[in-house]
Amino acid sequence: MLFSSSKLGHIGHILSTGAVWEIGTSAFTPPTANEIETFVHVVIQVVVGIVTIYATVRKMFQRPESVVKLPAVGVVAAPVASPAAVATPPAAADAAHVAE
Repeated sequence: MLFSSSKLGHIGHILSTGAVWEIGTSAFTPPTANEIETFVHVVIQVVVGIVTIYATVRKMFQRPESVVKLPAVGVVAAPVASPAAVATPPAAADAAHVAE
């Protein structure tokens, strides 16, 4: 069968007969809920692993020059109290509040 005289054909024959055996013996029974849940967990773990490895490798090869650097425009300082706000007596503010 296949090219069983070559090494690749022999390996292909072994794999194909194994696949036929697996399909023939287990494909006709539906999976249980636990098997489905286990399969979904494995798929999610594989996806998370691939994304983690990709991000790690990408970060490892990232050059420092490619990082966005914001220009230092100036330091943000607290506003200085104006003399007019300091000079307002509290009684005048209370009188305006009472008039409302």
